[in-house]
Order: sequence, then C-alpha cells, then structure tokens
Amino acid sequence: MFYIYDLDGQRFKGPMEALEKQKRVDRRSPVTPIMEGEEPFPFPENRQPPEGIAAYRQAIEKKSMLEPLVHIYQIMGSPAATIRSDAPLMEAWLRLKEEGIRQLVVVSDRQEVAGLLADRDILRRIKVVDDVVDMDAGMTVAEVVPKETITTDSRSDIRRVAHVMAYYHVDAMPVLRDDTRLVGVVTRGDILRGFAENPRLNLWG
Repeated sequence: MFYIYDLDGQRFKGPMEALEKQKRVDRRSPVTPIMEGEEPFPFPENRQPPEGIAAYRQAIEKKSMLEPLVHIYQIMGSPAATIRSDAPLMEAWLRLKEEGIRQLVVVSDRQEVAGLLADRDILRRIKVVDDVVDMDAGMTVAEVVPKETITTDSRSDIRRVAHVMAYYHVDAMPVLRDDTRLVGVVTRGDILRGFAENPRLNLWG
C-alpha cells in the first residue's frame, strides 16, 4: 500500500497500480525486455562472454525461481527522525549535520506525516561558504519541503517499493503502520542492501 501526503494531510491511499494512475511522471525511453528464447548478449562464435553475462544467462534460463518475501519493516531505519513543519529551516539543517542523516520526516502539530525534507531541498535555498551558512533566519521547513511526499506501508514488498522509487525518482520514503502511524524511513540504500542480502530475490524478474 502507498500513500501521498502534503502539508494538509493524506490525499491518496492505494496500491502501486492506482498510484501510477494518480501521479504521472515523464518517463524515459522504455527498456525492452529480453523475450524467452532471445539471445541477450550476442557474441561472436570464437569469443566467450564475460563471466557476469554467463551468470545472467544461466539465471534467465531458469523456468521458476523461488523468491523470498521481504517486507519493508525488515529493512527500514527506525525510529524516523522528525521535525515540525513550522520549525526554522536552520534547525532542520543543523539536525541533518549533527545526526549525519540526509532526510527528516516533516510532521504536523498532530504528529502526522506532512512531508519529507532532504538535505538537497535545503541546499537549493541556502548558501554555504567556508562552512558558514547564509540563510534567511525566518524561513521555515514548510516553505521548503516538497509539496507532496509518497509514503509506503510497513508490510509492502521490497520489489514494489523499489519499482515506485525508480519510477518517481524517490530517494527515501516514510514508512507507516495502520495508515497513519510513522514507524520508520526506507532509503535507496536500504533497498540495495535488501537485495544484496537476499540473493534469491529476482532483480530482473
């Protein structure tokens, strides 16, 4: 299950297929899949393909592959670092630097998810020269946080979350339980580690 939040609260709830109808993105040229029986990497008869390609060929020749189910709660970071939407932007910047993280979940005064603030969102609005930050002291988190944030359910499958992250160019997602309760954050790094630690997950399936 996926959700879309903004500063006014939840405005979408549904599966990945409904999300793709709800929120459009500009796609690059589609990747053409390799069909059964096709030669994915043609090589001259007198040359052997590299070891990695040979392994790929062996994998796609398998008619079935038993894959584990990996839920997002198994790989996410928890608890999630949060900040109020009305907090000064400088406070958010200092939190990111002090805690060595790249994003903060923005919450409303009711402690509901209102967005996801990343370091790059702040860097678009400030100047840093010789480690000195030049920032409007009155600027708040709400003025900088992206208007919409995609979140996911803690029991979502890793493959579906990876698909949404790739499709919408998302680096991280707040993770919810029972639709509204924030329980963690999942990042691209978490997704990559999830695949690396579960070799039976079919990356090209």
